[in-house]
Amino acid sequence: MTARMIDPAMNHAESTTFVPVLTVMVDYGNAPFLWHVDAPEQAGVGGNICDGTGWDEGCPMPEGLWRKFADWAIEFDRTSFYLEDFDASDWDWTAFHARGLHLTRWLKDEVGDVYRVIYYKPCEDPNHRVDARTEVLADGTLLPLPPFR
Repeated sequence: MTARMIDPAMNHAESTTFVPVLTVMVDYGNAPFLWHVDAPEQAGVGGNICDGTGWDEGCPMPEGLWRKFADWAIEFDRTSFYLEDFDASDWDWTAFHARGLHLTRWLKDEVGDVYRVIYYKPCEDPNHRVDARTEVLADGTLLPLPPFR
């Protein structure tokens, strides 16, 4: 699919081929962790396509990689960030994001150039606005992206 986009540096429209987007972002309720945008007119992270309840043929990854993502997402899903007695010092956001980015790189290796692959920090992280969205490029390089508006 070709989309018309404005190139801000050149201030003119150019045609680019739309590449569907997979966004790794954990959330609550069945440990969802993978979201899909398949059209340029879709906003945000798109619809959920993988969660911790079970792997199926619709997942864009092998079952073994899904299991690693599911374990990571279930750990988040079971954490009670909003309870008054939650001790934030027991939660290691640095390790959590390192694991999530490692899994995201594996996903990018799996899907190649068929998808853009983005890691999005959950809002429960007190520093979620710092490098909130990061794209994993084909060579494993991390590219910070601007936040959604």
